[in-house]
Amino acid sequence: MARQRIDSLSKALSRPELNFDFLLDVKNLHLIRENIRCRKGIGNIDAVHSLWKQIQDYQNKINRCRQEYQSLWDKFYEEAALIPNMCHASVVKGDMSKAKIVRLFGERRNDTNLKTAESIMKAWKALYSPLNACGERSYAFIGPGTDLELALIDYVSSVMEQKGFKSIIVPDVLHHSTPECCGLQQRSDNDILYRLNKYSDFCLSGTSEMGLGSLMAGRIFAHHELPMKLTALSRCFRPEIATTVVESKLYRVHEFNKIEMFVICEENDSDSQLDELVEVQTSIFSSLGLHCRLLDMPSQELGASAARKFDIESWMPGRKFFGEVSSASNCTDFQARRLGIKYYDSKGVEKFAHTCNATAIATTRTIIALIETYQTERKGLVELPLDIRRRMPETRSWTISLRNVKDMNISHASTSKEFKA
Repeated sequence: MARQRIDSLSKALSRPELNFDFLLDVKNLHLIRENIRCRKGIGNIDAVHSLWKQIQDYQNKINRCRQEYQSLWDKFYEEAALIPNMCHASVVKGDMSKAKIVRLFGERRNDTNLKTAESIMKAWKALYSPLNACGERSYAFIGPGTDLELALIDYVSSVMEQKGFKSIIVPDVLHHSTPECCGLQQRSDNDILYRLNKYSDFCLSGTSEMGLGSLMAGRIFAHHELPMKLTALSRCFRPEIATTVVESKLYRVHEFNKIEMFVICEENDSDSQLDELVEVQTSIFSSLGLHCRLLDMPSQELGASAARKFDIESWMPGRKFFGEVSSASNCTDFQARRLGIKYYDSKGVEKFAHTCNATAIATTRTIIALIETYQTERKGLVELPLDIRRRMPETRSWTISLRNVKDMNISHASTSKEFKA
């Protein structure tokens, strides 16, 4: 029965109520084509119109094959679902070089000879890369590394509670249709999700946004229930590969902990909800004493679902570069249409909701920024912000040495190479 319900939900989500009044209006063709071009060319509105014409012509045929007719509809919905969200009017067209710095906050540290977070943590015996896992794309925190991550999670969780977010625990294993409904699209030959070998319809979640979206799928809210503000702590699984040295090791790993914010709101409220999410994010990173810049992202950095997106990048003085630590997106009705999330407005009219999502904290990159910012010459730390310090033990937690531990199951030769998804 459970499998039947999953298949039923998947089938329902594969035929979402997209905005076909807009998509199939020939007056909008140029606008949609230009929007696709500005977003790295994902989606083909001309293919959607061509398939729609074939469906209309097929309906006039005397001898119709049900299977062929069904296939046309399947292709039509498949192509239509790939059309990205329309960019917000404020979004600048172009690549990352067009990102606009909205503001800078926090004091920047520019000392010379600063160490990376990884070298400092390894000196503490607090960071290891297990040989029988994913090499430098995996990690284990021990002692003070664990203390710091748990303190960050506890602190940000308390902020979420103060801001009125409802905490939810979501599953890490999802049906593959959920990430697709959330706007995750395959853009290259590199895998973007981990699939389960024996259960290929299922995957590991890349962010709790997906689990939260799945939980809300098919629901209809009363207008007084909105905005609904949800938050979830989860493990995030991503088969990513670093392209530069500064993005290697702890910066870009295959799994990490993240607290996500997810908002469901009325159609005219998503811009203000996005602004509120960004304010929550900036307050968190300001309180941590990090030097950051808030970026209004250009069209090629939006993905398929976002109409507008802001990123926060923190200065990582050991690496000497700004690294992304947080992002916030207004997805308007893109996800809601694919997930079937609706509401009744004050007049009782049924409408599609809008969704926004934002990272409250991704622990690994925030730990990099904290350690590299607060480091001393002797690979120690000056006093961390009070909100973090008071959540950590007064003395350094225990450490153990794994330097000479042998793995009896995997040979050294087979584990010396970095795992690549």
